[in-house]
Amino acid sequence: DLAQIWNSCEKKMIVIGVNNPDSINSEYLKTLANDDSVLVFTEVTSNVNHKNFFPSIDSIIAPIEKSKDKDQLFRELQPELLITLGGLIVSKKIKAFLRQYKPKHHWHINNKKAFDTFFSLTKHIKTDENSFFEQFLEHIIELPSNYFGKWNKIKHEYLSKRKTYLSQIPFTDFMAFKIICSGIPNNYQLQLANSSTVRYAQLFDVDPSLSVFCNRGTSGIDGSTSTAIGSSIHSVNPTLLITGDLSFFYDSNGLWNSYIRNDFRIIVINNGGGGIFRILPGKENSQNFETYFETVQDLDLQSLCSLYNIAHLVAEDQNTLNTILPTFYMPSKSPVLLEVKTPRLLNDKILLSYFDFIS
Repeated sequence: DLAQIWNSCEKKMIVIGVNNPDSINSEYLKTLANDDSVLVFTEVTSNVNHKNFFPSIDSIIAPIEKSKDKDQLFRELQPELLITLGGLIVSKKIKAFLRQYKPKHHWHINNKKAFDTFFSLTKHIKTDENSFFEQFLEHIIELPSNYFGKWNKIKHEYLSKRKTYLSQIPFTDFMAFKIICSGIPNNYQLQLANSSTVRYAQLFDVDPSLSVFCNRGTSGIDGSTSTAIGSSIHSVNPTLLITGDLSFFYDSNGLWNSYIRNDFRIIVINNGGGGIFRILPGKENSQNFETYFETVQDLDLQSLCSLYNIAHLVAEDQNTLNTILPTFYMPSKSPVLLEVKTPRLLNDKILLSYFDFIS
C-alpha cells in the first residue's frame, strides 16, 4: 500500500527533473509543498514553481559537502521516501548525495520508463503524474515533522548570503547570469545550451511564466542552436537561447536557414573557451589543458552575425549589460545576438568562492 508507506515516513523528498511546462497540476504540487514532511527539489528545466520548493539544489548540498559535520547533515537530509518525476536531472551533487545516502523507498512515476538514477529504485509507478496524485493524495495524512522547516531555514540563509556575495564580486559569468536570468521578459521560451550554461542557470530564479528547455541526456554541447531555432519556429512566444561561446560556434551552421524569426534572441556568454573545465581539478595552466580541454578561442562573433544577417550587440561590464538588455528585447527587423564578454581566468574562481561564501 503506497499511501501506508507515505504516511509512515517523516522525511519525504520529491525530485523533479526535465519536465514540460504545465504538465503537472499545480494544485497537487501545492499540496506537496505545504506538507512539513516533504522537500520538493526542482531544477530550472522542471518548469514548476512554488515558494516552498528548493530550486537551487547545489546551493543546499555544496555547503554540506564542506562542513565538518558533513555526515550528520547528510543523514538529516537523507529521505526515507524519494519520489522522482520527469526526466533527467542536471545536478551532479544531488546524484552523488542520494547514491551514497540512499532512501529506503524510491518511486519513479512515469507511464513508460523509470530512471534508476540513484541506484535505489523500489517501485516504478506506470502512470502519469496527474493520474497518480489525483488518487493518491486523497489517502495521505500530514505527519508532524521538522524536515521542511529545517531545510527551508537553510535555504533562506543561502539566499541572503548570495545577495551579499553578488554585491561584492566583479563582473564574471556568475554576475552575468544573475542579471540575465532576472531580466528575461515574461512568457518567453528559454532554451539553455548544455554544459556551463544550464548549470549556471540552476543557481538563479527565472520568472514562472517562462517555458524552459535544455537538451539533457548527453553531456556534450551538440545542437543547442539548431534545437532552439527549430523550436522557436513553432512557438507562439518569442525564444531566447542562452549559450556558451564554444557551444554556439560548434553549432553555428544551425543559423544557415530561412526560417529564423525576427524575434529570435541569442545571448552568448563569451568567456574565451570552455570555462567549465577550469572548475574541475586539473592542470589548468598547462598548454595541453588550454588546447584540448578549455579550447581557448578568440573568434569574431560580429563577423559571424554579419554572415547570417543577425544584429550584434556586446556587453563587457555590469552597467553595460543592465543598460543594453531592454534594447536587446525590443522588436527588430532581424534576429539579435548579445555577446557578453567575461574574464576567462576569473570566472571559475568566483563560482567556486560562491559555494565557500554560503557555507
